[in-house]
Amino acid sequence: MTAPQVVILTGRSDPARTGLPPAQSAFLAAVTPPRATGLDDGFPWVGGPPEGHIRLPLAAWRNAVAWHAARTGKAGPDVAGRLEMLGDRPRAIITGSCGLDLLVSGWRPGRCKVVIALGPVTRRRPRLPGVAVTTIIGRWDGLSRLVHRDAPDVWVPGGHMGYWTCPKTRNAVVQILGRWVP
Repeated sequence: MTAPQVVILTGRSDPARTGLPPAQSAFLAAVTPPRATGLDDGFPWVGGPPEGHIRLPLAAWRNAVAWHAARTGKAGPDVAGRLEMLGDRPRAIITGSCGLDLLVSGWRPGRCKVVIALGPVTRRRPRLPGVAVTTIIGRWDGLSRLVHRDAPDVWVPGGHMGYWTCPKTRNAVVQILGRWVP
């Protein structure tokens, strides 16, 4: 059997680059269980240089465009195709911000067993048959708290931009993934 895989799905602040920024790459390395592999690349998972520094207003605009594409279904075919490209191995997906809406827009059964949503900017926790969905929200994450109506499974300190460097977030994800690895 192929090793279980952990991937990250978020909006992209720099559409020309797919690589994870350093904070996300370090987070992935820290939370990936020993018997699993982490895909050190971001959506659309095609390999490439990591995102560089993008000014917050431009990054916010680009992520808002991705969120809108997910909410209207326009992102669905691309997300579904990219998930198919990853294959059928056991998988956990860690989403950030609009990543949960992106995932839902292109959802196909069997693409993963675990979803961990960090600061979801979606109204409700999705019901994905056969998938354990856990939400983690920062106490000072005004964006996620404004949009997401369901109580989170885990509260952590910090705001919308701090999940990747928050030790409590990292510890919660390590525990969740430690219970999951087949």
